[in-house]
Amino acid sequence: MEYVYLQPKYVSEFKCDGKICPKNCCRRNWKISIDEETYEKYLRLESEEHELTRNIFSDGGEFFIKQDGGACPFLNSDGLCSIQLERGEENISQVCRSYPRQLYRFGAMIERSLTLTCPLAARLVLNPNLRIEFETAQIDLPEWANRQIFVSESNVPPEISNHFVEIQLTAISILQQRALTIDGRLIVLGFYLRQLEEFIRRGDFGTIATLNKIYTSEEFFLGQVPILIDSVKFQKKEFVPLISSVVDKIRDGAAQKYLRQINFDIAAKVRKKFFKKYSMTLENYLVNEFFGGVYPYKIKSTIQHNYAVFSVNFKILEVTALSLYAKNSERKIFEMISELAVDLNHNENFLSAITDAVKDFADITILMKKIFCNLKII
Repeated sequence: MEYVYLQPKYVSEFKCDGKICPKNCCRRNWKISIDEETYEKYLRLESEEHELTRNIFSDGGEFFIKQDGGACPFLNSDGLCSIQLERGEENISQVCRSYPRQLYRFGAMIERSLTLTCPLAARLVLNPNLRIEFETAQIDLPEWANRQIFVSESNVPPEISNHFVEIQLTAISILQQRALTIDGRLIVLGFYLRQLEEFIRRGDFGTIATLNKIYTSEEFFLGQVPILIDSVKFQKKEFVPLISSVVDKIRDGAAQKYLRQINFDIAAKVRKKFFKKYSMTLENYLVNEFFGGVYPYKIKSTIQHNYAVFSVNFKILEVTALSLYAKNSERKIFEMISELAVDLNHNENFLSAITDAVKDFADITILMKKIFCNLKII
């Protein structure tokens, strides 16, 4: 069966390799689910020793792999999957075959990306020398692989489904506008999403294409964008309390050791060097998170609430990376970003802290003034 994917080009370059993976996903103490078809296949494949199903338990009608000390029992000493090695790729579960790929279907198109919770994927995505580019890939899969495609459900409303790909591509176009600083791009993105939500609220779906065209036009960026950015007056005294209020609520998690090192008082010359070196990494993070995180519908809430979560999460990442750089610990920056992605996707306390901190910003222009510097076009 043939599938049509919209994906960053890096997806086709990714290859899982347990021998070089610094933090094997099979050792993260995550709940590794086994789909029913795979479980039934294991019943047919295993010998009298029940070497497969004895390592699987049922919980609420779903099947999961038992983990001893956080490690998958099927992981061998070389960091490779013994099931795949001994029985072939067609006999591993949907989740194991898909990870770290993220897949969501919108109409006839499947969006596919890589999650930064995988360190090897993070190296590809956050490449400071390579801009993320997208491609449409048509892939014909054998029947067994067709059944193994794990497409996650999203919070995108049905009435938006046919518009969603163009909405994301418009947002990504804004995030990759290098004539603007990172904060400038996020400000423009906020205005775009605020207008988008207003059109959707009114049921005016026919104007979405027009809005997308405006926000991707050169004339708009030359004429209106400077006015939009200048309208956001940075309230510097509000920044530290807002970010601290989120970080202080995070008592555990993979990135906790890095969050404890946050320093809000970084010299201007250090900041300048940091952004010069890592602007591409920060851009790639934003693009990948917006695309793969199914923004502006990651959480079940309004578009503006999603934007607020997206922006505050990024600011936490940015200030943490800057703090590590200032301490001459920049070799830990990529590891920190990957660990932060683990928290964002697997630590309910982390996401709740962010969503609670921004839930009262009904109009995100108020939030923008608290977290984005009023930077001009470069």
